[in-house]
Amino acid sequence: MNATAPSPAKRLTDLPDHARVWVYKTARDLSQAEQNLVRDRGAAFTGTWAAHGDPLDAAVDILHNRFVVVAVDEEQALASGCSIDKSVGFIKSLEHDLNLMLTDRMVLVYEGPNGITSCRLQALPELLKEGSITADTMVYDDLVPTLGDLRTRFAMPLRATWLERYLG
Repeated sequence: MNATAPSPAKRLTDLPDHARVWVYKTARDLSQAEQNLVRDRGAAFTGTWAAHGDPLDAAVDILHNRFVVVAVDEEQALASGCSIDKSVGFIKSLEHDLNLMLTDRMVLVYEGPNGITSCRLQALPELLKEGSITADTMVYDDLVPTLGDLRTRFAMPLRATWLERYLG
């Protein structure tokens, strides 16, 4: 009897630019063990993720040690409300098991002088005033809708994002 090896987990690089993405961020770097757990659980999740019984062509990966990205190629099957709810449940289980917040929209992740760092959005006006963050500081837009956008405009100068309104 021939046993079939499980297919390797999909990576973001395996999906096309039009794939839909959801980006979740942490206020701190994920350790290597945490990243391995996310990737392993992500592979298990996407291996069974379906919409109305149709398997979804999807991947879960980590970017910059801070971002958990869920991507799905909706040309094969559309992610329905129920399947999107399942992906949120997957993220919530990661939050619980890793004891960290991935769904906090009030965290701003940006390129600081010592690498990628974060602050609370409420702190942005003061950081701008003191010059710690400027109009040219690269910030990460976790609201990008597609993998193509993630690849081309995930990190942009603050002045080119919706955050430019804080520049006064």
